[in-house]
Amino acid sequence: MSNNNISLPSYMLPIVMAAVPALVAWGSMQAQAQATDEDVERVTKVIEKVVEKADANTKSTALNEQAIKTLADSLSQSNELAAASDAKLQTLIEIMLKQNQ
Repeated sequence: MSNNNISLPSYMLPIVMAAVPALVAWGSMQAQAQATDEDVERVTKVIEKVVEKADANTKSTALNEQAIKTLADSLSQSNELAAASDAKLQTLIEIMLKQNQ
């Protein structure tokens, strides 16, 4: 009759018992590292989207600033033309009044 039992020397028992928690801790660290890598990848994608939106907002702000400046310049020119036109109209009215007297 053969003996099919696994025999382990008694001095190896503490080593085996210490190896089990070490292996569990190693597996846990590997899972934690993988989860951290996934989080880093997710956060990187979010940051890239934020940068794209910030660039779009910067361009939009620059275009709005340019449009406002153009409108302000146009309004300024319009005011200058109106003032010159008012002065010419005043002169014309004065000439007409002198001719009618």
